[in-house]
Amino acid sequence: MKLYIIGNGFDLHHNLDTSYRSFGLFLKSKYPVIYDRLIEYYGFSDLDGYTQKPTYDALWNEFEESLSLLDPETAFEAHSGSLANPSSSEFRDRDWGTFSIDMEMVVDSLTTNLFKAFREFVLAVEYLPLNSDSKLYLDNSALYLSFNYTDTLEHYYGIPEENINYIHGKAQTGSGDLILGHGIEPDNFKNEDPSPPDDLTPEQMEMWIEQMSDSYDYSFELGKQELLDYFFRTFKQTKEVILLNSIFYNKIHNVDEVFVLGHSLSEIDMPYFEEITRVINGSPIFTVSYYSQKEHGSHKETLLNLGIKEKHINLIKMDELRKSR
Repeated sequence: MKLYIIGNGFDLHHNLDTSYRSFGLFLKSKYPVIYDRLIEYYGFSDLDGYTQKPTYDALWNEFEESLSLLDPETAFEAHSGSLANPSSSEFRDRDWGTFSIDMEMVVDSLTTNLFKAFREFVLAVEYLPLNSDSKLYLDNSALYLSFNYTDTLEHYYGIPEENINYIHGKAQTGSGDLILGHGIEPDNFKNEDPSPPDDLTPEQMEMWIEQMSDSYDYSFELGKQELLDYFFRTFKQTKEVILLNSIFYNKIHNVDEVFVLGHSLSEIDMPYFEEITRVINGSPIFTVSYYSQKEHGSHKETLLNLGIKEKHINLIKMDELRKSR
């Protein structure tokens, strides 16, 4: 029994334009406000002068992980003009919430609107006629765990849909949300409230409390809490996803061959691989594709860390799967 695990490199191998850099260009063309915020609030590079073979850019190439890099201070500064100013003669009570509303709009653009744009981008991907040199040998009767949002397996290989688990969803018009996000626990982004120094006298404690109350800005605090919700909304709930897909995981107990094609084995997706190695009985052979020599070394280290014995690891170029069959 075989299990194929499919990553974005599989789509790229089949000449589908699904790179996150291409998504960045899509945003720049159709959703410039979102694009500009990715540059300003996260540090993404502007894609002016983009070529077909760009230099490596960690933020775009590791887009999901980069979603954790939102800099709240930059976002606050960009909208500081909407902070309430009760000393102004034009101040109205409703002004207390203006900054918070601005932060809510920022969060919506970087979550709901960004994810909608991503679905639109995937749905617009063109499936060009497949060059025979690109076609791989795949077992149509095997099980497939796809981290992609496309239907490449069905379109080019006729893999039955019931054999495929789209672990993060599939881009279809009218279908449910796609799962996209970073892997850092949202609680890590919470700011601890300041605490007084140790051994203050009662008088010093009173002065400290007074200073803290003077620096408290109700308008800012409302907006800050609104923005921090971003990190919860962009967190990839891998444990929950695994539970929701438990029926699929229950099917792979007796797998004796695992093919990992075009997956980066990134840290953010490790919980899925840990679950796979946990539920499979015995010691299957892992045949894993790599793109570069650097990736060859990192993939091997990752697989060993998952508890897979070196003798059960077979690292290949994806083309070898075609040539060797």
